[in-house]
Amino acid sequence: MSRIRVGLIGLSTTSQSTNWAGSAHLPYLQSPQGQKHYEIVALCNSSIASAEKSIQQYGLPASTKTYDSATKLARDPDVDLVVNVTHVEKHYELLVPAVQAGKNVFTELPFASTMDQMRELLQTAQEKKLRTAFGMQGQTSPVTKLLREVIASHKIGKVLSTTWTGAAMFAGEKPLFIGGRAFTQRKTGGNLVTVFFLHSINLILATLGELDTFHSILGNQRPTVELMDPQQGGKVVETVQKDTPDQVLLQGRLASGALLSYHLRGGEPFPGEKGLMWSIYGEKGEIHITYATCVLDIQHEGASIKLHVFGQDVQELELPEDDMSGMAHPAQNVGRIYEAYAKGEEGGYPDWELGMKRHELIEEMWRRWDGEGAFGQPVAGV
Repeated sequence: MSRIRVGLIGLSTTSQSTNWAGSAHLPYLQSPQGQKHYEIVALCNSSIASAEKSIQQYGLPASTKTYDSATKLARDPDVDLVVNVTHVEKHYELLVPAVQAGKNVFTELPFASTMDQMRELLQTAQEKKLRTAFGMQGQTSPVTKLLREVIASHKIGKVLSTTWTGAAMFAGEKPLFIGGRAFTQRKTGGNLVTVFFLHSINLILATLGELDTFHSILGNQRPTVELMDPQQGGKVVETVQKDTPDQVLLQGRLASGALLSYHLRGGEPFPGEKGLMWSIYGEKGEIHITYATCVLDIQHEGASIKLHVFGQDVQELELPEDDMSGMAHPAQNVGRIYEAYAKGEEGGYPDWELGMKRHELIEEMWRRWDGEGAFGQPVAGV
């Protein structure tokens, strides 16, 4: 089978935030395993000069084509798959030419800045019968695989409830780096809900099954945010008003009947504690998962997964290994998306349909937050 020819958008050499294309996508695509299935044939950056600089910095072949326009990239007959790794504000304008040209697309999350943009992109992709992939790693994570295997073995019996709490290491007590200003403005589409919540709730649902009913609370408890410039030694250079949540709470019932309690907050975890604590409680036992950060689908090195079958000693569980296990994080689970995509594994990787389903959950959470004012009913007798 011929390799999938990739046109990569957003391989920057000077990112103000994180170079996700360089750290999460490129290591797999340049690895021997990745090169069995893919070859990078084109780069699209903000300028030809920027794309040429990226080719030199990352050691890409001199034959790699360079573009300063997503439309020109989409017209390239030698590109089979457009990979978009840019800030969410740019997603719509960069993805429209690709889907209109009939290109298959792998895009990072969030899908786009507005639901209208997402629906238009998805509709076009469906009409043209495009193969799509979406940057949620929960479906491909070894954590998901292990947890599902333990649950399927009936060692803990029927799952009765699950409790998840996480600290985002972001949107908390410390100033925000200036490149993250967009995260404070809901209109841009990137924030604690559409990034951190989206990653984590997808991992939960990929493990335990879909949500049936829910209540949610979104809270903007820190509406004033200081922005600091890392290039000035962390000096605070601006103060902005934030209209995005730093608290996300959700309680619900899964389709299986199990109950879900979820709380994500901004800021650092308590000193000495982990950024993620997750329990899956069953009739005959419990699984306890802890990790340094709340986005366990992005990376999992050092994660603790313990099994307690009631009446027995606690067991520390080991994650399964595969061809990606030796790759540095965060490229491992992104690489697993690429692997599943190349092999055509149905349901083995997240596509735009699943991404839209997760965004529709968030849309409903926004709607409730916008419309309900104070959450819940008044306390009787007070």
